Amino acid sequence: MTAEAFAATSPVMLSVAADASPGLLSRLMGTLARLDIVPLHVYARRRADLPGEDMLEVDIQLPDSASAYSERVAALFRAVVGVHAVAGSV
Repeated sequence: MTAEAFAATSPVMLSVAADASPGLLSRLMGTLARLDIVPLHVYARRRADLPGEDMLEVDIQLPDSASAYSERVAALFRAVVGVHAVAGSV
């Protein structure tokens, strides 16, 4: 298997930094549901390290079958209200 083929079928981890709002997780999961993607793992943690900053960090691992759509998913996550940044890794 070539490196390109391996990268195309590897799970993708997306990390989302967003406002800690009650509906944020459901908006992210709704985005995946519309694309018929069930994530392998979802990990969310609330960060309130600095006064006045209440952030949510969410790590979502997409399955191999969705790795081809990772850029599209990242772009859709960036459009979600309250999301500040989305980073991805293969």
